[in-house]
Amino acid sequence: MTHKQNQNQKAVEESAKAVKDNADTMFDNLQSAVEKTESAAMNTVDKTADAMNKGMDKKK
Repeated sequence: MTHKQNQNQKAVEESAKAVKDNADTMFDNLQSAVEKTESAAMNTVDKTADAMNKGMDKKK
């Protein structure tokens, strides 16, 4: 391979690595957001169940 071909191949490999690194960061951020959303939803369900139980206890 010529020097220019080696430079081009290196540039392509560096670009591919940059894309992978950015995608990895994006997926990590997305996973974090999903986990936070799941936690908030589960807390809402728990608080709703607690409120319903308290309401039922008052009717007894």
